[in-house]
Amino acid sequence: MRVVSKCTAGYPFPLEESPARPVKFIVEAIGVKTGGGVAVTRRLVGSLARCERHKFVALLPAIPEYAPGDTGTVPVLRFPPEANLARRHLLLNRTVPRICRREQADALLCLGNFPPAKPPCPTVVLLQNAWYVYDDRTAWRRLTLREMFTVRYGRRLLAARSGAAGYVVQTRVMKRRLGALQGGSGDAIAVIPTALPPPPPCARAAFAGPHDPFTFLCLSRYAAHKNSEILLEAVEILRKLTSGRFRCLLTTAPDEHPGARKLLRRIDRQGLQDLIVNRGPVPRGKAAEIYAEADALLLPTLLESYGLAYDEAMHFGRPILTSDREFAHERCRDAAIYFDPLDAESVARAMARTMEDSELRVRLVASGRRIAAAAPGWEEIAAQFVDVLERAATGRPIRDAAAASPEA
Repeated sequence: MRVVSKCTAGYPFPLEESPARPVKFIVEAIGVKTGGGVAVTRRLVGSLARCERHKFVALLPAIPEYAPGDTGTVPVLRFPPEANLARRHLLLNRTVPRICRREQADALLCLGNFPPAKPPCPTVVLLQNAWYVYDDRTAWRRLTLREMFTVRYGRRLLAARSGAAGYVVQTRVMKRRLGALQGGSGDAIAVIPTALPPPPPCARAAFAGPHDPFTFLCLSRYAAHKNSEILLEAVEILRKLTSGRFRCLLTTAPDEHPGARKLLRRIDRQGLQDLIVNRGPVPRGKAAEIYAEADALLLPTLLESYGLAYDEAMHFGRPILTSDREFAHERCRDAAIYFDPLDAESVARAMARTMEDSELRVRLVASGRRIAAAAPGWEEIAAQFVDVLERAATGRPIRDAAAASPEA
């Protein structure tokens, strides 16, 4: 007998028989504290709350980014936001297993890249950090010693599989790379994309024409792989390629990384404050306002696990300029102009082309809207996670949802 709950509405392929009794899942996100990982966790847990068949308990860090209303009816246990990797290791390997046993959990979903070394129940891991499957030398040189240690720690855990029943990644590129790191075919790796919450209408949702100056938005926290440093040389070259006025908006906080302070000091020292303007972090719910100021999204990133900013640009009707890398091509397809992220002249020429070609901008926006319209919603995404957890709990193989979709 096939059992289908409300959370399977809109599922892209038939579900096999579900467990005959309600089961309980623990959703662990103690180490998910910044960036896109927080957005994914909030939306996923909130969507799982609408799955009436199963019970869920969420383990979250006690930080303002997780508001009480984000998780719906899912009970939440909050933990101090551990900055120390050793203390987080203890939480994951002592506290989380104890909670799983106390709650009689049927399966554990770890959203912070790592499972416990000895999982107390079948465990599925969502890998959201691309660093653990990439080895980019340019980005690596910008890491702090602490970051280097964390990346090496994570790569070792993933390569050893660490007892997990299976993994979830957000793109086929990540699946190939994780499969290669683990030396297998990737049979126990499912691809489940993510999605934005329905965005509010943008003040300039239709691309009505460029601002003066033409504004490129570089929307991200500072991180070594975001490659923001290339912009300093690119804007100098762009001044020679175009007579038009332009600027780049950064959303960086000086205290979020040592590299951020160095970058902002370099901008001041080189007198580029009029060309590279730092607006600071964008508050939650204010994305529409910053996109209303922008004419294009510019991301010279070196590696990504997914890239929520691509989704935002498509939703808000902005052309995308980004790195000629496999992760960007999978996500953006024909909705972007691609450049070599290590070549400032390549970046500058892509910027000049975007400024000068209005037909190109319209074409990119139309392609982005088409891609965004075909993307799954959170109800469908949550249903795919439930299917993976049911499979883990009942000892069935983890199925790759992307392989069954028309886009795969």
